Amino acid sequence: MSSTAITAQGITIARFNTTTFETVPNVVSFQGPGGQTAVIDVTNLGSTSKEKRVGLRDEGQLTMTMHYNPDDTVHQGLRADRANRVRRQFKLTFTDSNPATWTFYGYVTHFSVQGGVDAVVQASVTIEIDGDITEA
Repeated sequence: MSSTAITAQGITIARFNTTTFETVPNVVSFQGPGGQTAVIDVTNLGSTSKEKRVGLRDEGQLTMTMHYNPDDTVHQGLRADRANRVRRQFKLTFTDSNPATWTFYGYVTHFSVQGGVDAVVQASVTIEIDGDITEA
């Protein structure tokens, strides 16, 4: 199978197995990580306007779509992680002259497969990020 635009650009998403990171194959699109920070209203009766504090950062989710291969061990691992509620380390590597990497822990919270007539069978995967993202 020819490479997808994601891999042709050199972008990889990897899942840490027991001893090493394994690249998730056949990823055709992804979105995230992207999160938000809670805003806490601390206005009181003595305030003359709204007063706020910033709460904890939430790094959100990483979602990806991939051409699904049920025989692939990394695809099987993602399904098993969801079924067994395993907290796993992931790494997103971007293409630069000096590649930037984002490493984080997360849980696979969604794994669904879809297909159709004259369509490649695809899987949609959501990883809920747990904690900080380390950028290197």
